[in-house]
Amino acid sequence: MLKTSAAGSGHHLAQIPAGSVIDIEVVMPAGSKRLKTEYIGQLDGQFLVLKHPSSKRLGAAIDHVKEGCTVIVRALLEHGEGQVIAFKTSIQSITSHPARLIFLTPPAQVQTYCLRAQTRVPTLIPAVINLADHSCVGVIKDISLSGLQFDIHHEDSNDTASMKEQDCKVLLEGKNNQQITLSGSICSLHPQDDTVALGIRLTDEQHVMENILKEYLIDLSILHEESS
Repeated sequence: MLKTSAAGSGHHLAQIPAGSVIDIEVVMPAGSKRLKTEYIGQLDGQFLVLKHPSSKRLGAAIDHVKEGCTVIVRALLEHGEGQVIAFKTSIQSITSHPARLIFLTPPAQVQTYCLRAQTRVPTLIPAVINLADHSCVGVIKDISLSGLQFDIHHEDSNDTASMKEQDCKVLLEGKNNQQITLSGSICSLHPQDDTVALGIRLTDEQHVMENILKEYLIDLSILHEESS
């Protein structure tokens, strides 16, 4: 099961990246409608701003997207190590000019969910990441059976925003100098002092990952333990 906890809203709301895709659930008398939309930002303590989904995507829920109606928001935190927050709130206002926007009342409390299901093992493995239009040399800073953190220098990162959700290949060297290739996609970007940390979701099958990690003498029993 996912581990949850309740917390004050201010700190967590500040960690939702402006421009990120969030999940909004419109509560209706006979059920609810969930869909994705863009998080525009917030004015601290006054309102949160979302892009208004199109009428076609809202369907029957369109009549319930109005002032005073209840919605549930779920969002991935920018520096939350795989955390998602969820909260229930109400629509404060809707604008149509100069853009279709939804203004939400900030919640007093949010629920946090830890999505990272597997332990990550710290490493310092040199590797190369291949993207659609360029390659970067970097270091694998941690790894699990389903993901890894890959650090590259700022000057090698080009337009970091365009990297998100890109498919990629991570190339590293195994025993006897043979090349190992990991497949995945970039799910997060965290700029640091002189590097950018790429969170990569791996798509290789578990048995393939287990064999690769054995190459680096990683104790697989650690990775199968429930994360704390």
